[in-house]
Amino acid sequence: MTSQVRLARVIVGGTPAAWLGAGFSVDDHGRVPFVNGALELVGERSGLLGLVVDGWERPDPMPLDVEGIPLSAGAAAPPIGHPNGAFELDHIVIMTDSLERTSEAVAKTLGLECRRIRETANVRQAFHRFADRGCIIEIVEQDGLDRVSLWGLVVNVADLDAVIEAQGSDSLGAARTAVQPGRRIATFRSGAGLGIPVALMTPDS
Repeated sequence: MTSQVRLARVIVGGTPAAWLGAGFSVDDHGRVPFVNGALELVGERSGLLGLVVDGWERPDPMPLDVEGIPLSAGAAAPPIGHPNGAFELDHIVIMTDSLERTSEAVAKTLGLECRRIRETANVRQAFHRFADRGCIIEIVEQDGLDRVSLWGLVVNVADLDAVIEAQGSDSLGAARTAVQPGRRIATFRSGAGLGIPVALMTPDS
């Protein structure tokens, strides 16, 4: 059976000011909503702090985490428009010391099967996807890690070049070729103040 689990929110340490400055809108509840999930800003602590999912048939006893990443059930926020043209989450990145173990945990806990594994001379990655062509979970293996963690995220925007021009080079890096064929990506610099690795990418054709 195909999983019906959808991403509702990613819990993000931070305050609205930096996200507003980066061209995102923040609703009255401190959320940055897209069509396939939202970022929920929860104060001064930095980092990606957990996942909230919808459509989850929770096992008994309910797991409170996936490989140490906090997990809860909840509803999605209605999407809103963003001045920078952002409209959906492309993927969130999980860093792990064991690709197979973490991929298996995602599949078992959320019912999201592994779509593919990518291996190069420099990196091993596994890809899972939330229901309804939702956000992708990209799991990246790295030796020497002492814990599994949410690391960063990528947001799709309608016009990447326009955002780069509006933000300026102090905030957003130059566009470069993405791993995804035919797409380009640009990463926010630390000066943007978002507190986590965030990149913008051209839409998936």
